[in-house]
Amino acid sequence: MLYQFPISSEAFPIVSASSLITKAYMEAKSFTQAPDSMVYMTAISSVSLALQGVIDVEIPTGKVSPVSLMGLTIAESGERKSSVENLFTKGIKSFQKENIECYQTQLDRYQIQLELHEKKVARIKKLVNLDDELECESMAKQLLELEEKKPIKPKLDLLSYEDSTIEALLSGLSENVPNAFLGSSEGGVLLNSRAMAQTASLNAIWSGDDVTVNRKTTGSYTVESARLTVHIMTQSSALDRFIKKSKDSVRGNGFLARLLVCAPSSNIGFRQSSGINHSRAGIQEFNEKLYQWLSESLDIANYTNRKIIRFSNEAKKIWQDVYNDIEVKMRPNGIFQQVADHASKLPENIARLAALIHCFNGYLNDEISAETLLESIYLMSYFSGQFVKVFSAPPKCAV
Repeated sequence: MLYQFPISSEAFPIVSASSLITKAYMEAKSFTQAPDSMVYMTAISSVSLALQGVIDVEIPTGKVSPVSLMGLTIAESGERKSSVENLFTKGIKSFQKENIECYQTQLDRYQIQLELHEKKVARIKKLVNLDDELECESMAKQLLELEEKKPIKPKLDLLSYEDSTIEALLSGLSENVPNAFLGSSEGGVLLNSRAMAQTASLNAIWSGDDVTVNRKTTGSYTVESARLTVHIMTQSSALDRFIKKSKDSVRGNGFLARLLVCAPSSNIGFRQSSGINHSRAGIQEFNEKLYQWLSESLDIANYTNRKIIRFSNEAKKIWQDVYNDIEVKMRPNGIFQQVADHASKLPENIARLAALIHCFNGYLNDEISAETLLESIYLMSYFSGQFVKVFSAPPKCAV
């Protein structure tokens, strides 16, 4: 049997009932009555952030890829973007609060130790007789020994950015554990930030590539093996301004092509209060799992030593079929002819999403099943259709 990439539908696909992600998603959409795809996109973005520091995925081609996702949700004011975001980030915010408190304690200790270190260095330099060659050699030896004992600045284990410069983002990823989130439920602010003026660096991080920053005054540095989840929740007017301001560079350099996009129909005017006290047990469990996975990343001695998740043989065959079918659909008059840049990223995004769904419940030692891969394929078909709706007019005919 040959598998094909399904034709997208306006209806958000049914997802596995056994998944913790699904349980939390169903609860959240029940009592917020926010659009289905917006709720799911917010949930999976949090999962991406929680797992990106712990796992990578081996795509059936043999390439080992990050699992980080970049998402774009287009929804107008009143669609409850902030409410949904708050539901799915409690575990992240709790982890970050504790992490910052611990970091501040370590930083205070570091600054005291650094001050003592600098005083010792100054004292050695002050006492030396520069005309005495032996004494100078002795001083150099003492300074080298002292340098080896120089206190090491602590690192933050998780960083969130909203209104940021690309310099601040890259510097943060270089100086701290390179595991971060870039996003906001008020995405207009983010789209207008300087971080979005240089999306080529974001593309490189998405791909798992190193980013070298050259600076004249403070020295150059390289951001290595960084992981960055992006989720921009914005109104269509703010997105239009961003696209016009970028002068097509974000399409030409592949930034938009990497995005999972949803632009759901509005629920405003159709939301009715039932008085039912909806359960939040799934959402609570979801946030506890987020916290658990973020804590798990702290136990990795070397942040590059992530667990590599692989596909079962059956899933590999399905992925390969879908990869080939997407390629065919990029031919002249194919449904992806006008969005070949987007289509070329679909197979990898399918693999990333499948790994996230598979691992969030804790199945790190198992292979990704065909069932999980198919769920990812149908979800990605929906997001693909949304991309085409937002960024491209459909072709005149399709194959």
